[in-house]
Amino acid sequence: MTEIIKINSENYLNSINNCAETIKSGGTVVFPTETVYGLGADAFNPDACKKIFVAKKRPADNPLIVHISSMEMLDLVAYIDDDLRDKMKNVWPSPLTLLLKKKDAVPDIVSAGLDTVCIRFPDNRIALDLINASGPIAAPSANISTRPSIVDSETAIKELDGRVDAIIDAGRVKYGVESTIIDCTVKPYRLLRAGAFTVEDIESMIGPVYVDPLARGYSQSKVALTPGLKYRHYAPSKKMFLIENEGDFIRFISSDRSKDFLVLCSEKNSHYASGETLVLGDDIYEVAHNLFYDFRVLDKSGKKYGVIQSFPESGIGFAVMNRIRKASFLIIKDKENIDKIYEVINEA
Repeated sequence: MTEIIKINSENYLNSINNCAETIKSGGTVVFPTETVYGLGADAFNPDACKKIFVAKKRPADNPLIVHISSMEMLDLVAYIDDDLRDKMKNVWPSPLTLLLKKKDAVPDIVSAGLDTVCIRFPDNRIALDLINASGPIAAPSANISTRPSIVDSETAIKELDGRVDAIIDAGRVKYGVESTIIDCTVKPYRLLRAGAFTVEDIESMIGPVYVDPLARGYSQSKVALTPGLKYRHYAPSKKMFLIENEGDFIRFISSDRSKDFLVLCSEKNSHYASGETLVLGDDIYEVAHNLFYDFRVLDKSGKKYGVIQSFPESGIGFAVMNRIRKASFLIIKDKENIDKIYEVINEA
């Protein structure tokens, strides 16, 4: 049976300590971070970490992220050079995850048998206090695998009640897209997953970053060095189609051909739609905040399909487009291919 823990000022310390005891005794806890909700277990306990894979229906070759709350805790799980350590003191806590060489204390189930491990120092009071009380926590996003990441506690309870030991009920998260992941085992550092921490900010703080084409979300890696590389992610259950050219998108949503589609778009483009729309936001940060939540709104809607627009790929928009591409059943890059939408529908 899952314990639902509604945290408030009166029960805060007891709630954190109880959840920490659950972690230390080999249990699983769903907790908020600044990006999305995570599903955590003791990072040093392989049997506990196995429960994460079972609860999420997660492939065993998809590694977990180890969450820490201090630089001293980092030394328990990974190797980092002095230069990067000094720089990260000014960056963490933040939604930036580093891929580093792991120490032997990290079980193979956490790293998927690789000699590297993802390390995250989250910028969320509940997460940090939980880690302080329990020790390093291995945690991927809390959603069932391939589903949209969970950004609010109501969804966490609906999706994971009965699958985990405890869920912290703490409302909506700040950002709504996962942390950025960079590979720090190579120079220049390599962007593996776009996220809430922008490439521009990374480069200004720790140096040049090579943007791996995989980070744009058009293709998948053969080896899952980090979460988000190998498998289709973030997808609603209903087929969602991405039309990347704005003119083609507007022509499609303003035509009768879009009657079976829920249109996911900006406030500006919603005025062109002939049918039902779901406005993602007025600016790109609002779009990022709402994206996964609105994928689930699509699933609950009365429409058969979804169609979504493209957004500029600067700043956090790079992460938004990575998530949209990975969630889309079909990507339409130009008007010559727009009929492919109907070929797919007619084949169904």
